[in-house]
Amino acid sequence: MKHLNPTQFSPSLAGVLRRWLLAAAIGFCSVSKFSAQESERPNILFIMGDDHTSQAWSCYGGILAEHAQTLNIDRLASQGALLSNVFCVNSICVPSRASILTGQYSHINGVKNLGDALDSAADNVAKRLRQSGYQTALVGKWHLKSEPSGFDYWNIIKRQGRYREPVMFRMNLARGTVKRGAFSTDVFTDEALAWLDRRDPDRPFCLMLHFKATHAPWQFPPRLASLYRNVDLPEPSGLHEGTGPRHGRVPGWPLEILTGRMTAAADHGDGRLVLSSDDPKIIRQETYQKFVKDFLRCGAAIDENVGRVMDYLIQHDLVDNTVLIYTSDQGYFLGEHNYFDKRFMLEESLRIPFVVRFPGRIAPGTVIDDMILNVDFAPTLLDFAGAAIPPAMQGRSFRANLQGATPQDWRTEMYYRYFQNSQERPAHYGIRTLDRKLIYYDGLNGVAEDRRWEFYDLATDPKERINRYDAEANSEQIQNLKLRLAALQAHLGDFP
Repeated sequence: MKHLNPTQFSPSLAGVLRRWLLAAAIGFCSVSKFSAQESERPNILFIMGDDHTSQAWSCYGGILAEHAQTLNIDRLASQGALLSNVFCVNSICVPSRASILTGQYSHINGVKNLGDALDSAADNVAKRLRQSGYQTALVGKWHLKSEPSGFDYWNIIKRQGRYREPVMFRMNLARGTVKRGAFSTDVFTDEALAWLDRRDPDRPFCLMLHFKATHAPWQFPPRLASLYRNVDLPEPSGLHEGTGPRHGRVPGWPLEILTGRMTAAADHGDGRLVLSSDDPKIIRQETYQKFVKDFLRCGAAIDENVGRVMDYLIQHDLVDNTVLIYTSDQGYFLGEHNYFDKRFMLEESLRIPFVVRFPGRIAPGTVIDDMILNVDFAPTLLDFAGAAIPPAMQGRSFRANLQGATPQDWRTEMYYRYFQNSQERPAHYGIRTLDRKLIYYDGLNGVAEDRRWEFYDLATDPKERINRYDAEANSEQIQNLKLRLAALQAHLGDFP
């Protein structure tokens, strides 16, 4: 653990960080007692975006740091901890959400692909919290197909739902309610705060607020339409890379696929993409600009509503005894490697942004570099609540890490597996250590000629631009990683 130091980031971002650290310190100290006593179990407010990747959060730095409108998320990070190495074990929405709730890998909880449903009878963190005396509620995107279980109250959209005028399905009601003229991110926050108003103030609560944003097609409320209108966003270094085996990489979904979608459909962000040229390079650049601007506008609506939640906690004197988290279900490619979407074990897709505040227990301005996984979320919430962590949960609580006491035996490697197989995005699994990564792609239906390995030295190639698997100098390292990968699979009970 370390404390946030603006000089560790780029010069431009350092100025941004200094400003929000100062503002946050002034504002936060006025509302928090920083009590070191834990006389009662804390409330838990778990807010999650969809695909809201770390590249789109100012507090994580990067080329979009000066453009991303995440003032409230950044303020939350400055008042608590920013986790810099959080990863998902299967980078796709439905499986990742199942792992977050159950604390289990996909092959154990049975939710491997987008089409799978979480068994309502399965154990989950909400059930455990409810059994221990917590009031539990879920508002927003569920996406796990089955009826939510373990919650005293839920009000959700089904499947992907709609950005505009969402249809909300509340427990015990067979028909959904349309929120006319409303935007989903605002509606979900309205419903969550309304539940907080109705709760029993004498019992702790766990509220899960799950946004649809920033999932495609990246729509946003009209009030944000002018944001970035006359701005040229900086491009990632790999934007003009080729994709596919000819370029040393699996095919993936290049931006050209997105070009076709956005020029044909009017539902992406602020309407159709209108190209100015038939030059392939210009087409890719213009696709990138519209895509990322719409994405950031969508994220700005989240940030506004995170701010509403933070203000509510202040107004109702709930700051000091509430664990407040904002995170995402996985990362997302914003043009890196000429990709969009997620699914891959590459860093932009694998990495989950995560900020958390708990006054008096987590020091403001803390940065945690420990390797955390999404299967750790459920055990950590139970640990904060003083509830027993069931042995079937495969994750591990990182509460001690947040409080500056990382266990000596904390993990230094992780296992990842993506199950769904297609020609463009083949099934794969791999191991990531603190500075190395080895990935095995099984190929379409296991066809031998489509199988391939990728090896990245993250210390010298953090952007994963060069696959060094065939370099003779790496053969010993790679063989060691294969042995460690097999050991992880055996330990977790997964045998591809």
